[in-house]
Amino acid sequence: MSKEEKKQFKKIKKFKKQKLKEKKEFYNYRYWREIQRNQLGVSANLYFIFTSAIFSYILNFLIEKNNILFYQEKFFLITSLIFLIISLIFYSIFTENRLQDFRDTANYIDKGLDYDEIRKLTESIGKRSWNLYDKQRCFLILGFGFSLIGFLLYIF
Repeated sequence: MSKEEKKQFKKIKKFKKQKLKEKKEFYNYRYWREIQRNQLGVSANLYFIFTSAIFSYILNFLIEKNNILFYQEKFFLITSLIFLIISLIFYSIFTENRLQDFRDTANYIDKGLDYDEIRKLTESIGKRSWNLYDKQRCFLILGFGFSLIGFLLYIF
């Protein structure tokens, strides 16, 4: 192999090494975790607002129209309220869990642990946050579905 070929080979090797480093940085756990954490919080807050609005509207509707509603309509609307309350409870627990995750992470950083150790130590809290988020969303969908059925029965 000539000197020129060796030089080219070294350049290619260096280029590949640089690309690998850039790829690792792009898929860096900390970077994506921050984005994921922000999106999770925003979407959970939107679900909370949506749940609160539906809950308030149904409650107001039931109070105002109580005398003219049939049993089936009341059943679906009250069931909807129950599901929405459960969704709000899961939102509260989810928020507390996320705050605990932030506190734990800050404590681990203060102790000087590296990011891999922190990730391993906070992994169960993160999984619990996603589980609570999924339950919040599920009960919101159920509550919304039951409210739609109740209102459709009222309208038709």
